[in-house]
Amino acid sequence: MREQIEETAESGKGDAAKKKKHPKKRRIMAAFWAILVIALFLGVRFLLNDQLEITFYHLYSLKAEGAESTRLVVLSDLHNREFGAGNADLVRQINALCPDLIIIAGDMVNADDDNLDIILTLCEKLVEIAPVYYGPGNHENHLFYEKGSPLEELLIEKGVHVLVNRAEEVTIHKTPFLIGGITTAPEGFEEYGAAFFEEYEKSSAFKLLITHYPGLYYQALADGEIDLGICGHYHGGQIWLPGIGGLYHGDTGLFPKYSGGMYTLPNSTIFVSRGMGGHGRLPRMNNRPELAVIDINGRQETDNE
Repeated sequence: MREQIEETAESGKGDAAKKKKHPKKRRIMAAFWAILVIALFLGVRFLLNDQLEITFYHLYSLKAEGAESTRLVVLSDLHNREFGAGNADLVRQINALCPDLIIIAGDMVNADDDNLDIILTLCEKLVEIAPVYYGPGNHENHLFYEKGSPLEELLIEKGVHVLVNRAEEVTIHKTPFLIGGITTAPEGFEEYGAAFFEEYEKSSAFKLLITHYPGLYYQALADGEIDLGICGHYHGGQIWLPGIGGLYHGDTGLFPKYSGGMYTLPNSTIFVSRGMGGHGRLPRMNNRPELAVIDINGRQETDNE
């Protein structure tokens, strides 16, 4: 009987010890799940970060004769979005960058929205900072030609240089620029853009060409001689994959060839903006709205600079 009592006592101690361990395990598991939830929350916030990002690029060109570099600020694909009331935050950041030229690569409006106040208010403020050159995209073209919108005339009244298959000359820091705009999609290039480009390509000035569609450089302009092409349209492939680039666009399917950043072609350099807004259901992921800065000069950067 005594041995049985002792065994029962020992068994009771073991059960008590096990019970003591359970709360500790539960605390560890609770902490693990809490950390996992926090990590997932922060990860999702990072991937869906929608704050404006300023990116910087440098382009070396023998045609840039002046000692000072020419600074471009590039906007694209705003799609009627606002950064601050009346885009005050966007204008403030552009003003702080002190651009020589402001380049707009199209789709700043939405074709299914007749509200022009956002883009007109923005451009009214931008022309006070630097000359604004605007190459319309597919959404502007829909408003121009399908809806009969007065947007083009209103932009010109604000002092914006609207480039519809034409070019203008300007000299910045002793460097002559020929700023052109091709507004047609790739399938319409032969009919609407080829004649203009044939003459444009002959210029010896720095040829800065605004072409909303990067797809024009897949074939039509692949071998063209352009010092700098500025594009938009692909929204950075909507989802940006590190080391790969943009994931998808309706024009190209998976992995657009030129989805965002600077690309060197046989006779040209092109820059494709990831854009600043969106027009669709698929959210931007790991792909913050981009305000791009391109400095052009005749002095090649070195690792020591």
